[in-house]
Amino acid sequence: MASAETEQPVKLFPVTLTKNYVPRDTYEIVGYLKEAVKRKDAAGNWKIIEPEEFIEGVMKPHQSPGVGFGEMVMKDGSTVNAKIWAGTTIKVPVDEAKYVVSKKIAERADDIAA
Repeated sequence: MASAETEQPVKLFPVTLTKNYVPRDTYEIVGYLKEAVKRKDAAGNWKIIEPEEFIEGVMKPHQSPGVGFGEMVMKDGSTVNAKIWAGTTIKVPVDEAKYVVSKKIAERADDIAA
């Protein structure tokens, strides 16, 4: 006999982080916008070496080399989410998305916000 209560998946809402943030529970990393790489030539003109592109499924790397991220293992053996760097687009539950947008930790990243 099937259970009358069916567990529904949590609805996630996309936001782009403006500050580093540790999600409360459930989240999904969408990706980040990689800036264009420009170099100045001998004549002083800027040339685009690599165009701007959206990298899917990866957290934006920190500006300082050697700074790690990912799950942290606490002394008691439990794992907790580590910090997600600013500039990364993530999906979080709707209530948490409302909270981070109201506290200016993130901006809406849906089509309606544009």
